[in-house]
This record gives sequence, structure tokens and C-alpha cells, in this order.
Amino acid sequence: MKSSGFIRHLVLGALMVAFVAAFSAPVAHAQEGETTMTLEQMKMKLRDEGRNLSQLTHEELKLIKESDGGYFGNMFNTQFVMKIGISTFIMNMAAITIIILVAGFVVLFFFTPVGLFLFRGSMHAFVGAILKATGISKKFGDHLMTHPKKWLQKEKSVRQAFALYMHNEFIPEYKNNITAIAFIGTAFLILNIGLRGVKFMTAHEPDLIVIAIIVEITVLLLLGMTTWYEKEEEEEVGAGAGFPNKQLSLKDVESKLDALKAELEATVRGETGLRQ
Repeated sequence: MKSSGFIRHLVLGALMVAFVAAFSAPVAHAQEGETTMTLEQMKMKLRDEGRNLSQLTHEELKLIKESDGGYFGNMFNTQFVMKIGISTFIMNMAAITIIILVAGFVVLFFFTPVGLFLFRGSMHAFVGAILKATGISKKFGDHLMTHPKKWLQKEKSVRQAFALYMHNEFIPEYKNNITAIAFIGTAFLILNIGLRGVKFMTAHEPDLIVIAIIVEITVLLLLGMTTWYEKEEEEEVGAGAGFPNKQLSLKDVESKLDALKAELEATVRGETGLRQ
């Protein structure tokens, strides 16, 4: 009897706990639903109040739910909500994704041997034809259509062909252009950071800042890869005295100095004879 009474009380207690849990869960969910909303709901609320997303307060940002699906599920979503710590960001993932894809394509296929290896110069020629046909750059278009394939036909190794192409064709002709592009990218990043610093941009919409960072990283990679394939400086002794691109040995230097010394002595003897 005592045992059955204990079991009865235990069952009644378990039922009470289950009832309280079942009742409190919907209440909590209802309260959460009242305090959070999707981005579209927030936009409708702001529209009714005559405001836009740039005028959101910190407290209102807390109420917006994070977008489902993560980055890859929203790669081409124009408005993606991301929460990092206590901060909420609303970003145009479509623009950011396009910039990342274009930047990665240019760096990987035109500034590494991957493009020559996979497409055997056809991609360079295709892009060159577009540049030439549209009139964007006829000179660079002709360059892409001819030189990469030329070096690929000369060398069996794709890596060696690309290195020689960069050494002999691209770097001598376009290194200054790459350096200028790197400076322009830096200026673009500084401009955006400055505008953000003076509160011209809202902190929770960092699209331009993110794009500027991607552009800056890209142009620095272009400059770095160009420098990587640049020839080592070979002009040492005598480089500025009529011996470009020739590295002199110690014996050559001594012979040049002896010849210079003899010439000076002959000049001094001649001037002494004239004074006498």
C-alpha cells in the first residue's frame, strides 16, 4: 500500500511538471514571436512610420531575426541579415558574391599558371577578343590573344611557359599599370573607411566597406603575383656606366679600373707637357 501511494504521488508530480512545461513553452514562444520579426516585417513597420533601414536604432536591430540558410544559402540575396555577437548587419550578398567571384577568377586564371594549364591560352584569347571588340583596350586585347599561347607553344612545361610570359611580356609592359591599380584600390578603401568614420554610412549596412576590402585584397594579390614573377635585379657593378644587364666579375672590374687609371695617367702627362 505504501508503495502504491508513493507511485501515485510520483505519477501526479510528473504530470504536473509536464503540464507546466507544456503550458510555458507556447507562452515563451508567443512572447518571442512578439519581440522578434523578420526583415520584411521590419521593413513594413518602417514603411508605415515613414523611415528606412538606414534609420534603424540599435534596439530595433536586435529584434530582426537572422536570415536562415547561412551564407551559401543566401549568396545571391540582396538583403542578408547576419548577427555577430550583439551586432546585426544587413548586407547585399548578391553584390558581394559577384565581386568575390570576379576577383577570384582574375587572380586564379590570369595571374597563376592555372589558366594556361586548364584552357591552354584559349581563355586569355577569348578575353582579349572581347577587350578588342568592345574597344576597351585594343592593345591589351592583342597582347592576350597572342603572347600567352606563343610561350605555351615554346615551352613544354606550363609553369615555365607562364613564368617566361610574365618575365618577358607582361611585366615589362604592364607592371606600372598593376602598381597604379593597387594604389587606386587603396584609395577606394581609404575613401570608404573615411566616409564610414564621419558617419556618412550606417554601421549596420557595411556593403561598400566589405566590397572595398575585397577589392583591396584583390589588387594587392595582383601586385604580389606580378612581383613574384619579376626578374631579379641583375644590374650590379657597372650597371650605370654603360653595362646594362651584365654582371661583371672581379677580374673584369680590376681590368676596367687599370684601364681607367692608365687613361688618367696619360691625361695628366699630356697636361704636364702642355704646361711645360
